Amino acid sequence: MSVIGAVAVLGIALGVAVLCSVLAVTSGFQTAFREKVLGVNAHLLVLKYGWDFTEYREVIQRARATPGVVGASPFLINPMMITRGERIAGVLVKGIDPVLSRQVLDLHSYMEQGTIDGLRRPNATPPAAPIDRSGSSELRSLADYVTRARSEVQTLRSLGSREDNDRIETMGIPSLPPLRVRESPQAGDLPRDSLLLPSGATPSFERPAGEATPGEIDPFATVGRQVIREQEVQAAARSNELPGALIGVTLARNLRLRVGDTVRIISPLTGADAAVVRHGSTPRSRDFRVTGIFNAGFDEYDSRLVYVDLWEAQRFFEQGDAATGVEIKVSDLDRAAAIGRRLERELGGGPFHTMDWELLNRNLFTALRLQKLALAIVITIIIVVAAFNVVATLVMLVLDKRREVAILKAMGADEPRIQSIFLLQGMMIGGLGTALGLLVGGGVCLALMTWKFPLDSQVYLIRYVPVRPNLAEFLTTAVVSLVISLVASTIPAAWAARLTPLEGLRHE
Repeated sequence: MSVIGAVAVLGIALGVAVLCSVLAVTSGFQTAFREKVLGVNAHLLVLKYGWDFTEYREVIQRARATPGVVGASPFLINPMMITRGERIAGVLVKGIDPVLSRQVLDLHSYMEQGTIDGLRRPNATPPAAPIDRSGSSELRSLADYVTRARSEVQTLRSLGSREDNDRIETMGIPSLPPLRVRESPQAGDLPRDSLLLPSGATPSFERPAGEATPGEIDPFATVGRQVIREQEVQAAARSNELPGALIGVTLARNLRLRVGDTVRIISPLTGADAAVVRHGSTPRSRDFRVTGIFNAGFDEYDSRLVYVDLWEAQRFFEQGDAATGVEIKVSDLDRAAAIGRRLERELGGGPFHTMDWELLNRNLFTALRLQKLALAIVITIIIVVAAFNVVATLVMLVLDKRREVAILKAMGADEPRIQSIFLLQGMMIGGLGTALGLLVGGGVCLALMTWKFPLDSQVYLIRYVPVRPNLAEFLTTAVVSLVISLVASTIPAAWAARLTPLEGLRHE
């Protein structure tokens, strides 16, 4: 083989190898993203406009009766904040049913520590109807004032009991001497449980005899401090009774969490919440115990997603027995959209609508498909450029073999036979380059699969370059390369076939 022929073979081999490798990597990205997205998400979602999705159980029953549906489970999701000491992170808190979710999600297969069963407490019950807090910022009547005042007096007395102080001291927290309510001589024999004082009577607070009495003391501030201490005692005593939460490995690393640690989930402040805070209230918060750590391999989920029990989420979000939607798993991913449309018709449309997995991630998968197509076109051009070397090689071969062509023509060889000889020569160059390119491309894919090339998960969302060699794509690349080589060989082969014996022997 001449030097030009070797260059032609090497050019085609390089183009084929690069095209095979790029197709394998882009297919790997598509597969990896789909697996990660569908591993912790469902194939199909049934949603309802508004906040009163209380009929989710009926929707689940209808979904299970729909052909092609494998399982269905309710979910509730809201943006929240999670704290551990001074560390804080913004997360999406998703409430799921630990039993039904196994039919829809593959979350249990991603667990590195703990299990999904630890989400639901043994004696857990569904929440009651949501509490009406429309008038919580102010007292609406004198009866509300009396009720609140009686409650404060009872709290004052109970916190001053010896039993509570003993319980606080056992936790290593210093307690204050109990406060005693005494009445002035003008108060007369006023019942202790009564809040209404006679005219001129003034309640006063004092410590027991023998104790140093400070100056002016705000009894309700003291009560507040003791309430906080009592809450700390109760939180420590109930640490093992807290509802469970599942967090991702990235979030656990950022907050330095382990299984068994306690975290606090806080509702972020909105415009309406800020008005509540100005009236003395605080954002909703609740403590959870980390019962498991999962590794989805998708940094977006491992750093921002927190799973809790559906009932606990409903109670915490104060939405009553309602859900955000119903997650559905289907037997055929390609039919998810069709199954969703059928389910919409069965539900009567209206406020109900469905979203399939591809629609939920349309931007991501559309970008991946366009990227794969663009790379395939660009790299195919490399093979086309390499095919020009085949043209140059055959032209040089025809110029070198004009005498032999003339002799064959003089002996009676027709044009198709002469043309087939040079076409075969071009196909040999293209076939050799294609075979070598397939071997090199397969070797590159094998190397990437063996030694995983790391990626920045904050940028690419996955931790290493995914590779998914596809036999059909390799065969398609080989066919395209051979067709390009055949087309490139046609022009010089036709020129050789039109040579006459006189032209071939003129310079001999």
